[in-house]
Amino acid sequence: MRFGVSIPADGRFADPAAIRAVVEAAEDLGYDSAWFSDHIAVPAYATEGTSPCWYDALACCLVGAGWTRRLRFGTDVLVLPYRHPLVVAKLVATADQLSGGRLTIGAGVGYIRGEFEALGTPAYEQRGAVTTEYLDVLRTAWESSGSLSFQGNYLQFTDVHLEPNPRQRPFPLWAGGNGAAARRRAALHANGWHPLFPSPSRYKDGREEILRLRAAAGLSDTFTFSLSTALARIRLSDRDGERAASVRRDLPDEYDYRPDVPTTETGRPYFVGTPDELASDVRTYASAGVDHVVLRFWTPAQPIPVTEFVSQMERWMRHVAPTTRGT
Repeated sequence: MRFGVSIPADGRFADPAAIRAVVEAAEDLGYDSAWFSDHIAVPAYATEGTSPCWYDALACCLVGAGWTRRLRFGTDVLVLPYRHPLVVAKLVATADQLSGGRLTIGAGVGYIRGEFEALGTPAYEQRGAVTTEYLDVLRTAWESSGSLSFQGNYLQFTDVHLEPNPRQRPFPLWAGGNGAAARRRAALHANGWHPLFPSPSRYKDGREEILRLRAAAGLSDTFTFSLSTALARIRLSDRDGERAASVRRDLPDEYDYRPDVPTTETGRPYFVGTPDELASDVRTYASAGVDHVVLRFWTPAQPIPVTEFVSQMERWMRHVAPTTRGT
């Protein structure tokens, strides 16, 4: 099992010193990866649930790679319809070369309607189809050499060159999303699945479906099964208190994409509890087929100071990771 940490770049973490402190802690503590979420132009009506100040995900990944020597960086997730895919392909390939092959792109469809409208992207209702096509554009750009051509429904180009290719071959391109369309997108147009906190049973079913789809399509290349947690919180004593992994629901309709936080049979949110409970959670998800967990120690509904964030990171690597790395 590999462990990553989702680093907020908004709210009280929208500060260069805070971001750098967490990135460097992730490197020093031995995390495998650090991840950043994506928003560009947050409409006023959505600021109750999404901070209006949000550091760019790709910029954080690229600068973070410059701060570190070993740590891998990823997007959790990059909203593909927001950006021209050839621009993304060039930027990511260049950064992957310069960082020594330390990037992963998690890609998704997005959800805030007003953000799509502000950016002048393809229609909000078409974002799923656009994301699927843009994934194909990225893979065409990264896996080909010489002159490239592409004829799609949303983008067409003929005889262009887009070198360099990424250092990593194949480049890790993971599709986010929990629904059937997202699972199919991951299976057939990406090389990894990175959903948002499904229950272990739902993850297992999704994994089996993805493997069936890939087998039917004759795909046998390496595929990664990842997981982004709702909240990770480690209690070492009763003095730590009990913090529920809640997701706010007093938000616009487009926020309904968020699934309910999965809980154990006793009602405890997964990844919130004692070290033994969290180690058990890791093993449960490993049995469901997860091989990479991105831990979310902070959410808008459960904010904590930077110092406590780093403390939680330390607790995980000291009390949970040693017993579950080989899971």
